[in-house]
Amino acid sequence: MFYYKFNKENDRNSDILIFANKNIYEKIEKDAIKQLFNTSKLPKVKLVVGMPDIHIGYGLPIGGIFASDAENGIVSPGAVGFDINCGVRLLKTDLNKNDTDKDLNVILNHFKNRIPAGLGENSNLKFTQKEFKDVVEKGVPYLINKFGLGKTSDIDNIEDHGSFPNADLDKVSNKAISRGITQLGSLGSGNHFIELQYIDKVFDSSSNFKEGQITVMIHTGSRGFGHQIAKDYIDKALNQDIDFPVKNLAYFNINSTDGQNYLKAMAAAANFAYVNRQILYQKVNEILNELYPGISTNLFYDLTHNIARFERHSIDNSKKDFLIHRKGTTRLDYNSYSLLPGSMGTASYVIKSANSEYTAKSLKSIAHGSGRVMGRREAKRTISKKEHLASLNKVKVTSSSGDSLLDESPLVYKDIEEVISSIIETKLALPVARLKPLAVLKG
Repeated sequence: MFYYKFNKENDRNSDILIFANKNIYEKIEKDAIKQLFNTSKLPKVKLVVGMPDIHIGYGLPIGGIFASDAENGIVSPGAVGFDINCGVRLLKTDLNKNDTDKDLNVILNHFKNRIPAGLGENSNLKFTQKEFKDVVEKGVPYLINKFGLGKTSDIDNIEDHGSFPNADLDKVSNKAISRGITQLGSLGSGNHFIELQYIDKVFDSSSNFKEGQITVMIHTGSRGFGHQIAKDYIDKALNQDIDFPVKNLAYFNINSTDGQNYLKAMAAAANFAYVNRQILYQKVNEILNELYPGISTNLFYDLTHNIARFERHSIDNSKKDFLIHRKGTTRLDYNSYSLLPGSMGTASYVIKSANSEYTAKSLKSIAHGSGRVMGRREAKRTISKKEHLASLNKVKVTSSSGDSLLDESPLVYKDIEEVISSIIETKLALPVARLKPLAVLKG
């Protein structure tokens, strides 16, 4: 079986497909599946999809996708979520694990001391109002051309080429702008991280990855800027005279003024996140080049896992444009790659599309990581410090917030190897390389 299917019936407006093997499927929270069912009750929804990392989220579960008609459908700010364009970036180097083994504490201290991170932490960069507007409306190409923060070749290795279309800062509240302008160039908190890794195993010999190769993974999003945009538009959606099936999935009609304004504000937050990861990437580059002069570094890929975008798909034998909402899922088109982070004590993966018939059925989507099995409060209440430290497998970890990180322990996440097995068995993706953590900066 390649997916579990629940047919459109009763008050559901679309089919629901869950791509998971039996082992993963039987462990999925009932409330997460209920959230998929609730999503299918929204008007103009044409297909709802769940990935193997699925768990309870705000309205749409993490690991959830839905397609809405592009011409007269809906857009739901809650389905995109509060961290618009939270995403992952992978930096490749020509360093080997043996080059860094003795320097892990030094590298981690440089990360902690030079990269702003933590709840509410501001960046050490200063942008004028005009510069900020240009950055969030034009994205990474403008950042590189204006400030020299990166190489033009980086642009080709970023989803959307680092510039999400139709961004308009005029559709963003002053409160969101005031939060964002001070935080551009900072990591944030929660599950955001910068992780020094090495390639533990190469599965695809045609790739340019080499066993022992040092990589750096960056996971962050749009910070308080995106959060405030989401809150502003969710509140606005709830104030409409509409009886929503689920309040957390409050929506606008795509063609409404508020619907169009949200999409333009969301695009600004998406560009903020692309630029944010580009700035952090440059800081990591600076640190590594100071410690290891003359090394070569390059950007492998950067992609988002919280976004709504217009794409062409075939659903119910009709090929047309849809607005695809993805929360905690990434786009994985034919002949393309994705990044699948695990936890700070376990492996992450570079994966590639299996180019199967199920690629289309999944709306060209894939899991964004291993997925949680335990909420933050439960983790802090039930996991001991001893259990947490044992789960790290001697990986060096530091937190800028000084938090115990029990709520981010590897014990709160699904087994990444089970998730990989599931995406292979469901014929969605294949592993390219396995990356294991050496040192991790958490927000």
